[in-house]
Amino acid sequence: MAKRLTKEQKLKIIMNDFKLFAKNFIKIVDNNGDTVPFVLNAEQEQFINEMGKYNIILKGR
Repeated sequence: MAKRLTKEQKLKIIMNDFKLFAKNFIKIVDNNGDTVPFVLNAEQEQFINEMGKYNIILKGR
Protein backbone atom coordinates (compact mmCIF):
# COMPACT_ATOMS: atom_id res chain seq x y z
CA MET A 1 0.00 0.00 0.00
CA ALA A 2 1.46 3.36 -1.07
CA LYS A 3 1.81 6.14 1.45
CA ARG A 4 -0.28 9.23 0.62
CA LEU A 5 1.41 12.62 0.60
CA THR A 6 0.30 15.32 3.00
CA LYS A 7 -0.73 18.77 1.74
CA GLU A 8 2.57 20.15 2.96
CA GLN A 9 4.57 17.50 1.06
CA LYS A 10 2.57 18.12 -2.13
CA LEU A 11 3.06 21.89 -1.79
CA LYS A 12 6.81 21.44 -1.28
CA ILE A 13 7.04 19.37 -4.49
CA ILE A 14 5.07 21.99 -6.45
CA MET A 15 7.08 24.92 -5.06
CA ASN A 16 10.34 23.26 -6.17
CA ASP A 17 9.17 22.74 -9.78
CA PHE A 18 8.28 25.89 -11.75
CA LYS A 19 6.27 23.98 -14.37
CA LEU A 20 4.02 22.50 -11.67
CA PHE A 21 3.83 25.85 -9.87
CA ALA A 22 2.78 27.66 -13.06
CA LYS A 23 0.16 25.04 -13.93
CA ASN A 24 -1.36 25.09 -10.43
CA PHE A 25 -1.03 28.72 -9.29
CA ILE A 26 -0.61 31.03 -12.31
CA LYS A 27 -3.71 31.89 -14.30
CA ILE A 28 -3.84 33.85 -17.57
CA VAL A 29 -6.65 35.28 -19.68
CA ASP A 30 -6.78 33.67 -23.12
CA ASN A 31 -7.95 35.23 -26.40
CA ASN A 32 -11.56 34.29 -25.60
CA GLY A 33 -11.45 36.15 -22.27
CA ASP A 34 -11.44 32.91 -20.24
CA THR A 35 -9.14 32.45 -17.25
CA VAL A 36 -7.01 29.34 -17.81
CA PRO A 37 -3.98 27.74 -16.12
CA PHE A 38 -0.61 28.90 -17.47
CA VAL A 39 0.96 25.97 -19.32
CA LEU A 40 4.45 26.48 -20.76
CA ASN A 41 4.86 26.23 -24.53
CA ALA A 42 7.77 24.28 -26.05
CA GLU A 43 10.13 27.29 -26.20
CA GLN A 44 9.39 28.34 -22.61
CA GLU A 45 9.89 24.77 -21.39
CA GLN A 46 13.22 24.52 -23.23
CA PHE A 47 14.36 27.78 -21.62
CA ILE A 48 13.38 26.59 -18.13
CA ASN A 49 15.23 23.30 -18.66
CA GLU A 50 18.41 24.93 -20.02
CA MET A 51 18.63 28.21 -18.10
CA GLY A 52 21.80 29.03 -16.22
CA LYS A 53 22.95 31.68 -13.80
CA TYR A 54 22.89 34.50 -16.39
CA ASN A 55 20.30 34.55 -19.16
CA ILE A 56 19.58 37.08 -21.90
CA ILE A 57 16.10 37.20 -23.37
CA LEU A 58 15.51 39.44 -26.37
CA LYS A 59 12.14 41.11 -26.70
CA GLY A 60 10.46 40.20 -29.98
CA ARG A 61 8.46 42.78 -31.87
